[in-house]
Amino acid sequence: MNNIDYFKKFMPAIPDLANMNFDVLSYTRVSSKDQFTNNSSVSNQKDHNINYAKEHKYNIIEEFGGTYESAKSDFTRKEFKRLIDKIKTSKKKPYAILVFKMSRFSRSGGNAIGLVNQLVEELKVHLIETSSGNSTTTERGKVAIYESLFHAYKENIERMEIIRPAMQTFIKNGGRFGSAPIGYDHYGPRVKKEGFLSSKQRFEINKTGIILKDAWKWKASGLYNDVQIIGKLAMRGVKIRPQYISSMWRNPFYCGINVNRMVDKPVQGDWEKIVSVEEFKKVQDVIFKHPHDHLHNIENDKRPLTHLINCIHCESILVGYEVKKKGLHYYRCPKCNGVSVNANSTPKAKRIGANDLYKDFLKSYTLDEEFIPVLKFQIEKLYDYHNDHNKVDQENLLAQKRELEGQLKDSKIRLGLGVIDAETFSLTNQHIQERIAAIESKIDYEQPTKSNLEIMIDDSLAMASQLNVVWDRSDLENKKVMSRTLFPEGVLYDPKNHRYLTKNVNSYFGLINTLSTNYKENKKRTNQSAADLSPLVARPGFEPGTSGL
Repeated sequence: MNNIDYFKKFMPAIPDLANMNFDVLSYTRVSSKDQFTNNSSVSNQKDHNINYAKEHKYNIIEEFGGTYESAKSDFTRKEFKRLIDKIKTSKKKPYAILVFKMSRFSRSGGNAIGLVNQLVEELKVHLIETSSGNSTTTERGKVAIYESLFHAYKENIERMEIIRPAMQTFIKNGGRFGSAPIGYDHYGPRVKKEGFLSSKQRFEINKTGIILKDAWKWKASGLYNDVQIIGKLAMRGVKIRPQYISSMWRNPFYCGINVNRMVDKPVQGDWEKIVSVEEFKKVQDVIFKHPHDHLHNIENDKRPLTHLINCIHCESILVGYEVKKKGLHYYRCPKCNGVSVNANSTPKAKRIGANDLYKDFLKSYTLDEEFIPVLKFQIEKLYDYHNDHNKVDQENLLAQKRELEGQLKDSKIRLGLGVIDAETFSLTNQHIQERIAAIESKIDYEQPTKSNLEIMIDDSLAMASQLNVVWDRSDLENKKVMSRTLFPEGVLYDPKNHRYLTKNVNSYFGLINTLSTNYKENKKRTNQSAADLSPLVARPGFEPGTSGL
């Protein structure tokens, strides 16, 4: 044996083809729903991968993708993420991933190259481009794969540089990309749903949207948490998940505002609002004050003052709870020790419960019956004054509407006679309809008649003369509505003196409180002022409000 032959035993072993791993995964993808629906790209990619596997003796053990997913970001794609997770968690790794073209695998550039490097170097899983035969099994093939991935990234950027300005202009002109949220019907040139195809994009409020208008009002009032609102919507036939309603409150689309990453500031959208900007802001304030209201329903008929009573020391909202063994309900401050009160009066308790204390508190805002005729006279005079001015405005708006409706009729006749073409009629019709809609939004169709006004005033004054009785007999929902109307910022509980104070009261009932208190004191022939005599004196640090505290 010569010296060279001696070293044959050190030669690398020839791979045993019988035991070689030929298992591979297949991945296919298109970018948009339109591509997925209108061409056969995905099926062509699948067929090409299958034929390549047969030709090279590979065994496709599982297919991924087969749908439309944007390649702008890798791990926002469900099927792509499922593919990578499968590889990372499998004990037996596949030999390779088959992809028709690298642009189908990713367009994220450096991120994609880093991922492929991890697959090859750490997990020992190769990438094969079946359209070209390039693969990471050789260094030259690896460079070709990396170049393809970078080219796909560059191609994506160049495409966006061309398309982006047009997309930005579309948004700035009031348009929107993507489907409309719940409550709207989406019409447009690319909408596939039957009956919704239109030459121009538009969003119209549907039956669900009309019902959602009330949901926004409920939320803005601060009287209802998400669970209650979902229940109220369900009673009207609208089913909505807690996660969706939570995101709905934070979506400016509902107040006509478009926020999009493609533009540097919010844009006024070209669609009808379900909620006004002012009411949208009120909802944001409610969410800020009660960020976890959506988590559970904490309302109870035994604790109607939940979310209304605030601690006098820290101003935190007192939370309600029940001691189930005793069947007793309480309100307590979540921050201050010792600030706790029975919700209901009990025989053994030394002081009346918070609910009965509240009924007594309402008596100070109850209208004395002797003032009813005087107050009624003043309200009617005030209404007449404002209504006389408003009547002129309403008549002018109705006249403008009639004139526009006449113009609309004329344009239809001119179209029928062939004086104008269909396109001119369509533009004219749309313009007139928009002006009519703007006028209708300003017309008050629900002004009460004189007789109805008297009934409304009589009913409201009757309620004002027995506030505590009305509140006591109301259901939970109306108790909360009534309380928030009277005291928009709630009431403060003073545990030391077992009494309620308020920072802010509805100005109408604040006036009643002042009139009634002064009248009673004058009948007693006292020279002290109402403020000195009132037991409802706000604690130091509060600004005097309209309540006369």
